[in-house]
Order: sequence, then C-alpha cells, then structure tokens
Amino acid sequence: MENKIFQINQKNFIFLGASLLLIGLSGCSQLYDLPDPTVPLDIASFNSLNDLVSYSKSLGYVPSYSTNGREYGLLSAADLGACVVMRSGNIKCWGYNSTGQLGNASATDSATPVLASVNGTASVSSGDFAVSVSAALGTTCGYFKSGFKCWGDNTQGQLGNGNTTSSNNPVSVSNIGSKTLKSFAVGDQHSCALYTDSTESCWSSNAFGQVGDGTSGTSRLTGVTASLPTGDSVISYIAASDRMTCAVTTSSNGYCWGNTTSTYLNLLFNPTPTFMGSNLTAVSSGDGSHMCFINKNQGLQCFGNNANGQLGNSSTVLSSTLVGVNNLSGVEMVVTGDNHTCAVANDYKNVYCWGDNTFGQVGAGSSQTQFTVPNIGSPVQGFPANSKIVDIAASDKTNCVLLSTDDVYCWGANGGGLGNGYVGVALGTAKYSTAIKILNRADP
Repeated sequence: MENKIFQINQKNFIFLGASLLLIGLSGCSQLYDLPDPTVPLDIASFNSLNDLVSYSKSLGYVPSYSTNGREYGLLSAADLGACVVMRSGNIKCWGYNSTGQLGNASATDSATPVLASVNGTASVSSGDFAVSVSAALGTTCGYFKSGFKCWGDNTQGQLGNGNTTSSNNPVSVSNIGSKTLKSFAVGDQHSCALYTDSTESCWSSNAFGQVGDGTSGTSRLTGVTASLPTGDSVISYIAASDRMTCAVTTSSNGYCWGNTTSTYLNLLFNPTPTFMGSNLTAVSSGDGSHMCFINKNQGLQCFGNNANGQLGNSSTVLSSTLVGVNNLSGVEMVVTGDNHTCAVANDYKNVYCWGDNTFGQVGAGSSQTQFTVPNIGSPVQGFPANSKIVDIAASDKTNCVLLSTDDVYCWGANGGGLGNGYVGVALGTAKYSTAIKILNRADP
C-alpha cells in the first residue's frame, strides 16, 4: 500500500497525516494536539496506544511516526540487536536470541531480520498487528491490536505475566490490569508502563530499587507505583535503563530511582525517586549507566558514569548530578548506549554522538576511540542526502535511526547485531563507523 506520510512546505519536513483524520478517532474528542508542522508528529499526541491501533486500522497499515527517541516506537535497539515495526504490522528483530528475545519461537541468533511469531503472517487489515516495540537485554515487548505482550527472558518477572518462566513466544502482560497504556519502557531487567491517567507502574528486578516504591532487593512479579512526591506525581515521560528508572513530570521536574553500578553514583540503592532537576522536557532512552535530560532550552544535561566521556562535558569524571553537555544546542532527541550518547538536532538531518567509539558507535568514520564532547564537526555519516530522521535508538554498542523514507540505518559493533547478515568471528571484530541500511519498513 502507498506510504501516506506526506511532505509539507518547501523544507520537506515530515508530518504524520495519512489523512485529515486529526480529531475524533475512536470517539476521542481531541486525539491530537497539533504540533509545529516543521517537526515530526510526536506519538504522545495520541491519547493511548489503543488510539494508534485504531488509526493504523483505518489506514490499512502502520504509519511512520516519531517518539522522539523514547523507548517504545517503530524502532528499538537492544544489546547486539534491534527490532522494527514494519508497515504491515509485523515485527522484525535481529541479533542475539539466547533467551528467545527475537520472538520467533527459537533461541538461535540471527544476523538478518526475522519475524516475531506472534504476528508473522498477520497484517493490519486482517488478524493481529503491532504498532510499537521496545527491546532490551534479553527481553522484548510490543503493543498489538490484541494488547500488550512481551517475550524472552523472564527470570526476574520481566514479561509481566506473574511468573518467572521465560518464553520465546510473546505472552500477554497481566501487570497492567485494566488500565489503558500510553507508553512503556523495557530496561535490562525491569519494565515500566505509563498509563493514560499519567500514573505508572514498574515490575521485575528490584535489586537496586529500580521499581521506585521504597524497597530494594526482592523482584516484583506485579506492577508497583513509584513513590513520587505528593503534588508532583503526574508523569509525562518514563525511561528504564540498566538498573535505574527516570521520569519527567508534567511540572517539568526530573526524578530518578534505583542505581546502575555501585562505583560511581550517589543514588546508591535509592529505592525512592530522587529529584534531578527542573525545566526538563524529556529523558533519554537506551542502555548503560548514565542518563540524559533535554531541558526547555533544547540543551542537554546528563549524569552518571563518564569513564568514556559519555556525559559530553569535556571530562571523564563521573557525576551524580546533572551536568551540561558542551557544544550542543537545539536538541530534539537523545539516546544513551552503554558508554556513549547520541542526539538528533532540530534540523532532523544530523546525529551527533560522543563517548566510547571503540566499536564505531560515534559514527563519524573515525578511528578515535573516545570523544568527551559531541562530535559536532563530523556528525554520523552514511545516510542518503537530504534524509530526515524520524526516530533514533541506541543499545550497548550500536545505534539505529528510522528515516522519513522508512529506511532503517544502523552503525557500531556488529557481531551479527547490526542485521546486515554479517557475523564477526568475535564480538567487535566487525564494526561500522558509518551507517549502513538494514531494511525498509515496507519490505515483506
């Protein structure tokens, strides 16, 4: 079916609008808050993921949309792998599969994209289909017409179905109960959901207090709500990292809880949300032991591990408080890898990365192994001329972007994790310091 993402004005900025169906879908009185037409439509403009399902059903395919780098969307990267929601409504994943995280009823790694079995023969027009995916270390979750499902590692209860039995087939998440899902985030060993009433819940590993309810140590097989301050508990963004969770409230305050490693962060085993800063609009998604917030001036502030300069402040000294990223402004999206960070500028043309570049994850075509500030002089290379970036995702040592053409490009460590069919002899023996095309969302 024809891709109905259309272009507006002479700058060719993308805008989701397969039809003029801008209000009134599924009985909603106001489904969209119309954004500045020079930026991609943010998925947060939908009241719920159910509305996105209804919208896709009305179009007959899953349209291109942006989450501005958040952990759920059409594109998600995991440790040495990634997943994409195809235009057909299928999910394709590639990379490591030791716990069945590819969702294809197998535990065999795949260097090329494979269909998740939950909807391997489905389409939007018939049967089940997906509209969103989030992948992490060993676990993947997706939102489908049939509901919220997860697959892969469940040793800590990550799948959210009340037990600890892993599954290489998608299973329904019971932890959300009867609430309506707005977004979700999958960390390395815990998961979180944000609901349409702006409350949240997290479950699974709580070794570092990452579920945020004031406890630590015991895994939670059912969802629990973080103990945010009274009067500031309405959440607009949530992100789950390695062993930590962060959120931005509707009052533009940032909070984090849990921990990543016991060697650098003063939030050690902090099981209750800690105030990080104000005037914040978004929080990074991804992997690793550091997190970043976008502020109201479109600047970037980060905290956490900084051994490879991933905080971007011309230093390699860790910080338990937010520090400003040097040489960078006009940020629209930010994602964090294990020891690197990437941001998309507000022209939607350039990706700037910094931190560890051992596996080419800075993407500048450089052999330099570390960048302590954003590589402004040399943004990520390899995209077609005049490409517009719709979304971005980062994992351990790789990054991927979704372009306005529905092409997906990735760069960084390979070892089978890039999805281009090549497997190095050992992890890191194959690396790509410039982006390469993996697939198009319109592919079969």
